[in-house]
Amino acid sequence: MKSSMQAATLGLLLLGAGVPAAVAATAPGEDLTRCAELELRVAGLFRIGTATLYLDQCQDAERILGPVPKQFSLELARSFKGDDLIESARSTLADNLALDSADHLPAVLRCMADAYVDAESGDRYDVVYRPGDGLRLFLNNDLIRQCDDADDAEKYFMIWFGEEPFHRRMRDRLLDEALSNGSVG
Repeated sequence: MKSSMQAATLGLLLLGAGVPAAVAATAPGEDLTRCAELELRVAGLFRIGTATLYLDQCQDAERILGPVPKQFSLELARSFKGDDLIESARSTLADNLALDSADHLPAVLRCMADAYVDAESGDRYDVVYRPGDGLRLFLNNDLIRQCDDADDAEKYFMIWFGEEPFHRRMRDRLLDEALSNGSVG
């Protein structure tokens, strides 16, 4: 069961309107397409930030948890403690993988989940996955950590898109918008 800190951190996000897509990602070295973007709020009142999903092709949202190039970005509208983000990431991954404890996470997932640092309002986290290249975490375009590709690396995106994501409505809206943008043109 997720703690109240996790719920306050990211689990109780309510969403604002989406933003049109189809521009390039801005994280270092990425050439992915912005497929979906949502403003995140707690209790519909307090802005948390903006979540953005980037994919090679927006229709790749159909296989978001597979080995496809992808990026999840969160531009913060408030400060977060790295320890709170670490706890939330580890717990959400353990829930999605049906593990008894986050201590049993595969090494590549632990590597990335444990990389978060304190961040302030206006900061931007980018989590990037490239098959064969692994996972990378950026804060304000600065590489914080790179974790080698392994059989489980793409599963890190279960945090946002798994059966037990931080917020189901966020997952559903991002994927729906990406698929809608993938069917255009």
